[in-house]
Amino acid sequence: MEFRKLISFGKNSYVVSLPKNWVRQNKLKKGDLIYIEETPASLVLSKKDIDKVNEEKERIINIDGKTIDRIEREVNSAYILNNRIITLKGKEIKDKIKELQKVIQNLIALEIMEQTSDSIIAKDFLNMDKVSVEELIRKMDVVTKTMIKESSKIFTDDNYENINERDKDVNRLYFLLYRTFLYNLENPTKALKNLKLDPINLFKVHSIGFYVEGIADEARRSARYARQLKIPAADKVQLEAFINKINNYYCDSMKAVFTNEPESALKLSNLKKELNTELDAFEVKNRNVENYASMIGRFRRMISYIHNIGRTMYTLI
Repeated sequence: MEFRKLISFGKNSYVVSLPKNWVRQNKLKKGDLIYIEETPASLVLSKKDIDKVNEEKERIINIDGKTIDRIEREVNSAYILNNRIITLKGKEIKDKIKELQKVIQNLIALEIMEQTSDSIIAKDFLNMDKVSVEELIRKMDVVTKTMIKESSKIFTDDNYENINERDKDVNRLYFLLYRTFLYNLENPTKALKNLKLDPINLFKVHSIGFYVEGIADEARRSARYARQLKIPAADKVQLEAFINKINNYYCDSMKAVFTNEPESALKLSNLKKELNTELDAFEVKNRNVENYASMIGRFRRMISYIHNIGRTMYTLI
């Protein structure tokens, strides 16, 4: 941090000199315009071409010879990188039309505007300056809590399809969160103005979202393995109780996030070791049962992601 003296300039103005390194880094010269964003306690300066962020970017994706999974990754990448128009082209459009439509419909605010036998043009209508990262995290949290709760009932109520659909909802929200993170990271002035977040807190929000999305994935995967288990009823009851412990760990960690209490997150950190020790006993019990070890592994990853949420809270203060 540098200190600059405020200099009186005429009767009604004041002047502060700009650091030479910042001027050189941004390739500015005498006569260039500087943007000034005013907040109650600070002024944020930026170079004039900051509005390039608002230009409509376009990505053209050739789909021929590619699997749907590969195409979906490319579309998701284009969306996250704030391409407002995504065009799919290729001779195979007509053969994959339903799958391609589903890929596009899985992304928030991306709509198909034009469709032919060899192209699909999708446009995004989001105003990125209005997207709230806090609201996205809260929505992800609500769905993820429900998923963990529902996964605890997988032994009595095979609701895997519901869990799977909720996981897709979390993915959609995370893609938008990731996109918002990159958009504001590229333009920190907007982050301060629109989100009231500096780069470190912006990174903290994205990290929490990353772990919440990971927890949702593991809840779905653990349920997929659990529904196939052939173990005694008493063991299923114990596992259901254990999943509820994971849910409580997650809920308490997210409460520390929303109330901004790093000390609470620090106190919860010991639970990781306790829950993993309990899992050790479960693992020995039915180690030869098909899919059992895979389910236990997903529980461990879920616990690790929850622990990382807490660690994010008490390290990025």
